[in-house]
Amino acid sequence: MRILSNNEIKQSDALTLGVQGISSWELMERAANGFAKTFIRKFPYPGKGLVVCGPGNNGGDGLAIARILSEKTSVAVFLPSLFSSFSPDFLENLELLPKSVDIYRGEENDLAQLVSGFDWLGDALFGIGLNRGFGPEIQSIIKVMNLFGGLKIAIDIPSGFQEGNQTSEVVFKADWVGTFHSPKLNFLFPEAQEFVPGFEIIDIQLSEVEPQNDPIFYLEAKDVKTAINPRPKFSHKGTYGHAFLIAGSEGKMGAAVLAASAMIRSGVGLVTVFVPECGLEIIQVSVPEAMAIANHGKGLPQISHFKSIGIGPGLGKGQESQNLLKELMTQVHCPLVLDADALNILSENIELLKILPENSVLTPHPKEFERLVGKSESNLEMLQKARQFSRENKVYVILKSAHTAICFPNGHCYFNSTGNPGMAKGGSGDVLTGILTSILAQGFPIDKACLLSVYIHGLAGDLAAKELGQIGFTISDLIKKIGPAFQYLLEEK
Repeated sequence: MRILSNNEIKQSDALTLGVQGISSWELMERAANGFAKTFIRKFPYPGKGLVVCGPGNNGGDGLAIARILSEKTSVAVFLPSLFSSFSPDFLENLELLPKSVDIYRGEENDLAQLVSGFDWLGDALFGIGLNRGFGPEIQSIIKVMNLFGGLKIAIDIPSGFQEGNQTSEVVFKADWVGTFHSPKLNFLFPEAQEFVPGFEIIDIQLSEVEPQNDPIFYLEAKDVKTAINPRPKFSHKGTYGHAFLIAGSEGKMGAAVLAASAMIRSGVGLVTVFVPECGLEIIQVSVPEAMAIANHGKGLPQISHFKSIGIGPGLGKGQESQNLLKELMTQVHCPLVLDADALNILSENIELLKILPENSVLTPHPKEFERLVGKSESNLEMLQKARQFSRENKVYVILKSAHTAICFPNGHCYFNSTGNPGMAKGGSGDVLTGILTSILAQGFPIDKACLLSVYIHGLAGDLAAKELGQIGFTISDLIKKIGPAFQYLLEEK
């Protein structure tokens, strides 16, 4: 699913009218029906609702949604009195409101007195067409709406939550957003938490225009499920590759254990782990399916037969680790995954970027990425830097977050749709490294391996949370759900 800019959405709206031969009102009706259906499915007994409508097409959406919902529940409409001119589709939907839908007009004081009689409040003041800040009257109305104690929903976007970094001074704080066609890019950054804690995508069957810039996508099951297939009857361990993991140090062997366990759970044929002598017994007891080689400080063992290599979890940043990373980057002839301390070593020895192999995969969390490229003023700027780093160095960057971003060297970018806050625990990133290194060893193309690994990682977390709750599940519980996550995709229709 491609994430469109506001300008691309407007162009797609216009293209849809021409290609599909429908009117703007019919497209609005399609959106309103989709929103109402989604809303009732999510909130089957919503109680009495009040929809606050602006003068444009977002307000027209709100009127149409109020009309459709009035067939199932009690709905009223509030029109701020400061508006005096309206879009044609707004006026048409206003005429179509049934008598059962009460219409109120007034200022913020009137709204403040009115809202206490309702169970939910809908925001249809301004959509993506807003390209400026609010005047004091609208700010006052939104402040009243934000004080509402019941369920607050937004139609397409919360009013004032504009594209990029242009958010208005006052923004509607929704509890849930039903957004049309695809998520808006700014929904996927941490700044959205206050205004978009949850959203659902409502497909309105837009005819998409060609991307104006390097495209950004929202990663869904349909994008990755075709990458995996049932295993042939006569396959064997050699069919699924041999992965190599360089990880662990004194006091941090848990990271190596978690990554190795995730590798085993992700279907690789063979796993060898390179660990310090103090960790040899730990890894062999904890992950008996893996082979282990002790690091005696004499450099790398023979690596030419491995199909993928991961380095970094719990490795430490000492001179020996630095030497290992440099040696590895000059010798490796298979897909390479750099995580954790491998990234920290890279950021402290930036000259190593000159020998970073093309098509390597870097998996930083925001702080690790900041250490690598410098601070960013916003998460949008951090994303732009990640995409630039990926292009310039011809590597893949997996920037971990609630919606992990996968940046390709060709400029494409994907935001993940799986995962939950329960995964915000130490070891989660080590598991992703293990999944990715395992999938790469099985011969998946690097781009597909990145997408599949990130999706599976989040899906395993979702399955763990569903069974045990977000607070209580451990990263070891997440690893146990990797197999069910793969099976879910195999069975996904």
